[in-house]
Amino acid sequence: MRKKIDYYEYWNKNRKDKNKLFDREKIAFKLISKIIKKGDFFLDVGCGNGKFMKLISENFPNLTLKGIDYSKKEVLEAKKKGLNVKQGDIEQGINFKKNSFDIVFSGEIIEHLYDPDFLLSEANRVLKKDGFLVLTTPNLCAWFNRILLLFGIQPLFLEPSTKSKLIGAGFLKRFKKESQPVGHVRIFTLEALKDLLKESGFKIIKIRGSIFSQGLPKWILFFDKMFKIYPSLSSCLVIMVKKIEDK
Repeated sequence: MRKKIDYYEYWNKNRKDKNKLFDREKIAFKLISKIIKKGDFFLDVGCGNGKFMKLISENFPNLTLKGIDYSKKEVLEAKKKGLNVKQGDIEQGINFKKNSFDIVFSGEIIEHLYDPDFLLSEANRVLKKDGFLVLTTPNLCAWFNRILLLFGIQPLFLEPSTKSKLIGAGFLKRFKKESQPVGHVRIFTLEALKDLLKESGFKIIKIRGSIFSQGLPKWILFFDKMFKIYPSLSSCLVIMVKKIEDK
């Protein structure tokens, strides 16, 4: 039986930017800010240490805000911030009642799951009628991945090993500061993600591109910012969808 790895056991100890908001999260926040209403029920699936929930709570105090995450240590940190979160295995389901939430946010989670269809069906289930799902995820077809593939280099974000992300990295090995994987198992193109969301009972509302601010050298970030305006070529995808049918 496959042993489940908590990759954030390592990253919880070693990352220096635990509470830094990344570009993708800032974009997601802007999208959510346009739809969120007083009294809404908001769920963060894969809430981590609660930094995004904290942002929401500080800007929209009149909400019912809940979160769930697999990492026990991340959940503990979120609770210390006064947030209503619980530990749970998302791959086993989102442990909340049907039609409970107006908005579900899931940042950088779907790429970690063996069954992304199940995540989306669960998000659909816990959302109320006409509720919104906002998710972020890396883009397999990011502009630099298209170039890397031409040279036979493993695309960024797609990890072929559970032990080292240097496997298949070629000349990029000299630039990578960490070899520890983050646990990516499925990476999507924009078209694949759109198809998956539609199949799961959602209507696409907004699509935005985002830079990969924590993983690229500064000189490459200059180009990354240019491609941000073309989501199909951007480093990360931010998508807002609306529930249109039960799945």
